[in-house]
Amino acid sequence: MTKVFIDADDKYVAAVIVYGKTSDSKLYVDAEYTKQAEEAAVADAFLKGILVVKNGTKVFKPVKVDGNKVLTVDYATSTVSATEWTAKAAV
Repeated sequence: MTKVFIDADDKYVAAVIVYGKTSDSKLYVDAEYTKQAEEAAVADAFLKGILVVKNGTKVFKPVKVDGNKVLTVDYATSTVSATEWTAKAAV
């Protein structure tokens, strides 16, 4: 069993929001899409259950993280669609 601990800097964090840019399917740390989100930070937030992907007016809780790939699912309409987002890969 692996335990994931909340660090002191996570104590009052309710969510870590990353911004998905539709045109390149990448995740960014800011709404202006100037700095791509790092794989390690995205994976850490996902494991702690606080990762949120915002795309325009839509907000998603990711269902899967695999390396630097993050999967969100949109099922609010009559059709289900999945989007794979990319974080900046670890070097």
